[in-house]
Amino acid sequence: MKQLSMLAIALIGATAASTTYAQETGNPMLDQGTKELALSGTLEFQDIDELDFNIDASYGYFIRDGWELGVRVLGADAGGVERFDISGFTEYNFNRESNMVPFVGASVGVADFSFDDGTVTGTSELVDDESATVVEAQAGIKWFVRPYMAISTAIGFSISSDDVFGAADDLEDNLTRFRIGMRYYF
Repeated sequence: MKQLSMLAIALIGATAASTTYAQETGNPMLDQGTKELALSGTLEFQDIDELDFNIDASYGYFIRDGWELGVRVLGADAGGVERFDISGFTEYNFNRESNMVPFVGASVGVADFSFDDGTVTGTSELVDDESATVVEAQAGIKWFVRPYMAISTAIGFSISSDDVFGAADDLEDNLTRFRIGMRYYF
């Protein structure tokens, strides 16, 4: 239900972005030499006093028209698992003449995981903190409100070298999530 409400907000924002963009001329700034700053993530309220979050920031540089390389830092506290991640990423943008730009991306990085004892496994079992390699693939759409600013929506699939993602009182080696964020180009 919470994911559906996030999707509805993203679609409403994208519709507003399309109307606003129509008033301004120029193509999205996705050309070689452009830099990008991005902030995205998810917030989820499990209980009135418990907030789960997954927020990442990135910096990228377009090495060719539509093709970006960069670095991403992620911080998360979800389901009893705290995570800090740093990774290198690449994205390719399609249909760069429109205010709706589909993209695909991939990243590889290292993550440090810290577990709340017993929260993840649902027992009093102690889980050791660890580091793991994380690989992610994502696909999404950038909704440009100005040639230099976009709302991004994406679905990402992450896989880890160890069982480190908290899911339903257990640990898994993969995670699928919906991401919404803002991107600024200069």
